[in-house]
Amino acid sequence: MTVVYYLTYVMAFVFLVGETARRGIGYFSVNATTMIEDYLCGVLLLWAAWSWSRRYDTAPKIMAVAWAYATGGMFVPFAAHLEAWLRNETFRPDHPHTDTGSIVLKGVIWAICLACLIATLQSRQNKQTVS
Repeated sequence: MTVVYYLTYVMAFVFLVGETARRGIGYFSVNATTMIEDYLCGVLLLWAAWSWSRRYDTAPKIMAVAWAYATGGMFVPFAAHLEAWLRNETFRPDHPHTDTGSIVLKGVIWAICLACLIATLQSRQNKQTVS
């Protein structure tokens, strides 16, 4: 669970700073929903890591919720971009299907989120607290 704890901070940074660096604040005028979703995900992950470090009784539940939100939030961007690439058709002009680097990056982020969610749900501390 130690690895997941540190990955929680790393991924919070990815969602908060990475999204801003990649798209810029001006992207709010293009697609505010995706920006808010990524920022909310980053905040949830920070909250989860903070509560985990404080050993709050609710920390395992908060950690599970944060990773579940991150996993679900990354599935659609990854799957839709992968589908566009497979169909050889760009669905959104700001997400060209030929940008395979973004597809790989989204897939890696989604896989990390899913692995951390599974590890969180299987952790001994979570089983003791959630039951």
